Amino acid sequence: MDCRVLITDAALDDLKGIVSFIVKDDPRAAVRVGERLIDRALSLGKMPTRCPFYDAVRGIRKMTAVPFQIYYHHNEEAGVVHILHFWHAARLFPEF
Repeated sequence: MDCRVLITDAALDDLKGIVSFIVKDDPRAAVRVGERLIDRALSLGKMPTRCPFYDAVRGIRKMTAVPFQIYYHHNEEAGVVHILHFWHAARLFPEF
């Protein structure tokens, strides 16, 4: 069963920051990176449990999309994946 994928405001802000940073040097690369991150996030609708837990207590998982990481929560009962953050792996960890 497929899940709906919802991108939180915090994750959208992260994505805007990533794309804004890249667009200064290479606008086409910024579009490619943004689209790749969105595609990877949306792919979680098919198999939301395929990635390991980042924080099992809170149910937060982490998908790698080198050099970025996508943090998300899967609510199995509701059939929803919430994308919490798009994050560059070189940065300190995001706050949840």
